[in-house]
This record gives sequence, C-alpha cells and structure tokens, in this order.
Amino acid sequence: MAWAIWLSFVTVSAANIVTPGPANMNTLRRALQLGFVPVLPTILGNALGLAIGGVICATGVATFVVGSPTLWLLFHGFGVAYLGWLGLKLIFKRESISFGSGAVGLVPRHVLFKEALVLAATNPKALLFYVALFPQVMNPDKTLWTQSLLLVTTYCALSILSLCTYAATASCIRGSFLTQARYTAFRVLSGLILLGFSVALARST
Repeated sequence: MAWAIWLSFVTVSAANIVTPGPANMNTLRRALQLGFVPVLPTILGNALGLAIGGVICATGVATFVVGSPTLWLLFHGFGVAYLGWLGLKLIFKRESISFGSGAVGLVPRHVLFKEALVLAATNPKALLFYVALFPQVMNPDKTLWTQSLLLVTTYCALSILSLCTYAATASCIRGSFLTQARYTAFRVLSGLILLGFSVALARST
C-alpha cells in the first residue's frame, strides 16, 4: 500500500473517529466518573470491538451481512436497541463519583471493558465505514490480509489516541469542576444524546 493512500486513510479515519459519537460519549462519561487510569479498560474494550469489526469486514462477512436485508436488519436492530438501552440506563440509573482511591472499585474493570466492547462491536456505522472505505484503499494485486491488518491496526490506534485525549481532558477538569449533581446532569444529557443516536440509526434503515 502506497504511503499517500495510507495517509489518506488516516485523515478520513481521524475525522470520523474524533467526531462525537457513542464511544466518545461513553468514555468521556466514565472518565468524569472515575478518572483517567480506571477508564483504560473502556478504551481497550472499544479498540477490541473495532478490531473485531475490521476483521469481519476483511473476511467479507460484513459485505454479506450488508447485502442481506434480513441479516442487516437484525444486526442494525441489535445496535439500535443496545444504544437505546444504554441511553435509558444513563438517564434513570444513578451512579456515584469518587475522587479518592476508591474510584477504581466503583465499577469493575470487566464491566467497563465489556460495555465498551459491545458498544463498538454493535455500532452499524463503524461496520459501514469499514465496508465503504476498505475497498477504496486496498490494492487487490497485493496481499489483502496484510493490508487489512495495517488498516485495522491504524484505525484502532487512532481510536485509542482519540479516546485517551477525551479521557485525559475529562480527568483534568473533574477535580476542580465536577460535583455529584453536575455528573448526574451530564449522565442524563449523555443518555439523551445516545437515545438521539439510536433514533437516528433507526430512521436510517
């Protein structure tokens, strides 16, 4: 793969990744609640979810799913339902914030990891991004798996960098700005935004 094509992929991917979306909102919310270091499982879980989507796309399964109305409806519906459920959970479930050493124990690491993994793996927009962009930058005359590995690794690395920036920013302001009331208000706002994403995805079918 030519460097110019790879750089084009990086530019388009970065623009897609940094735009506020479910993964960014979830990471920002958890970083406000827990701080930067405890939210690392969220960042890693999101990266793994994106990697799974990339591998699925690279094997051609994604193209098959998108080409089958029934399979696409099921996949799309699951993603919409999960976003909606997470949005409602943020609105109605109350969580505490902590600025001491107990912050890590507020939410188990495996819960943070699984939450982000499912959110990334069931995001139809991420799958469509892979399906739309990969064929445009891959050279069919060269080894597809090598190119796929490079593209997926690049995309996941950009996502980790973006989410770390979101998390670090949230962690920096939480000590001087955040209160329990403000965090609760942010959770409700995040829930409404995720519900908005869910509705937008549902209407895009």
